[in-house]
Amino acid sequence: MESTPQEDAEGQAIVHVLAVVLERLVSANSHLAASQQEETKFHALRAPAIGILQYLERIHKYASCSKECFILALIYIDRLIQRNNFLLTELNVHRVVITAVLLAAKFFDDAYYNNAYYAKVGGVLVSEMNTLECEFLFKIDF
Repeated sequence: MESTPQEDAEGQAIVHVLAVVLERLVSANSHLAASQQEETKFHALRAPAIGILQYLERIHKYASCSKECFILALIYIDRLIQRNNFLLTELNVHRVVITAVLLAAKFFDDAYYNNAYYAKVGGVLVSEMNTLECEFLFKIDF
């Protein structure tokens, strides 16, 4: 589905706001993460080279999900944080984001890509994307 220039601009604005929110959370948690955080399936061995804003822009460009999906993804991330005392860090934020957007698209959009496509967009293996999806769903009591 082709979006109009106005819809694309609105989507970009939402992506930028979401990036700022996530960057602030990661920054606020950076001093707590080393001492408090247990490793989860969302943790990478090292932080990805791509920043949060660039990652979200990539998802926005290639996933073709609605702008509402990004809002819903933030709600899902908030549920993950609140219900599990989960700390977003530079090691897990990218995997949390791609999983939340995938779930939001499946819930909200009439047409969405399969997990293999989202895995490719997000830079993770398909098997890992499937595992992250299940883990996220159980952690938010979906």
